[in-house]
Amino acid sequence: MVNEDIEASAYEDDDLTGEGGLPPEQADELADLVGDLGSLMVSVKVETDGPACGAAERVAGRIRSGVGEPDCRVQVAEDGEDAVVGPLRRGTGDPLDALREAMTVLGGTWGEAAAVSPGDDPVYYAYRDTVAGDADGPVDGLVRIHLWAATAWSLAGYVREQAD
Repeated sequence: MVNEDIEASAYEDDDLTGEGGLPPEQADELADLVGDLGSLMVSVKVETDGPACGAAERVAGRIRSGVGEPDCRVQVAEDGEDAVVGPLRRGTGDPLDALREAMTVLGGTWGEAAAVSPGDDPVYYAYRDTVAGDADGPVDGLVRIHLWAATAWSLAGYVREQAD
């Protein structure tokens, strides 16, 4: 899988610290960054009736806590409608499992999880509407939650494809 290949090449590459290479601290940072690119991420997008007011961050925080990854990052877009949870340091590299786990954490009735970018390193997607009384209900104007799960590398490629 891509995740293992990237991490292995990053940690075994002596050229990073050899003569004329990076200092060991910078080489370690670069190796961590390259490892992050191959790690699983869950991307969150919220649809609201008004301003997002941190809704994506709250949903992403619930996922981070619910999947038992309290030390992973939650990165939020400026508009507050998008957030990413990761890297997820899991024993499995299966993004479909990560997506299903995030769906379970959030509860509710989800549409069918589907590969939106198939291949060796797929991107999986699912969404659900919010309803009165659920934890993500319309109290804050939140009407729909979208989730994607894949490696950071694949998510970036998918976003780039969708922007074109």
